[in-house]
Amino acid sequence: MHHLVYTSAANVFLNEDEMRRVLGHWRANNARLGITGVLLYCEGQILQVLEGEAASVHALFANIAADVRHRSVNKLADGPVQCRVFADWSIRFQTVDTADFTRFVRGLDAASDHTSGLAALLESFMAQGPWN
Repeated sequence: MHHLVYTSAANVFLNEDEMRRVLGHWRANNARLGITGVLLYCEGQILQVLEGEAASVHALFANIAADVRHRSVNKLADGPVQCRVFADWSIRFQTVDTADFTRFVRGLDAASDHTSGLAALLESFMAQGPWN
């Protein structure tokens, strides 16, 4: 099992309703590829965790990085993990405020072990809900 975490900025700002409309397509694609994960969205800023087989995760990330709708794509973590954190979600989606988004990115950057740091940070966000 493998995970990859990245941040990016949307070239076209989508409000929460618009994001929810395109989620169906993304979820279907991720399910087809065996990818699970979470997407945090904050006023055009994206943080996404992708989980799955390494080849599938890297292929999807290559498509995302080449997508003209994204800019400033920055990979924060990329490596093997013991198990999926989001096994039941092709994309778990949540909008967050700027303070939480910044706290999450900084916390992940500061974690020497991104796997355990990611799990702890995500647990705090998941407790806030509601998740979509």
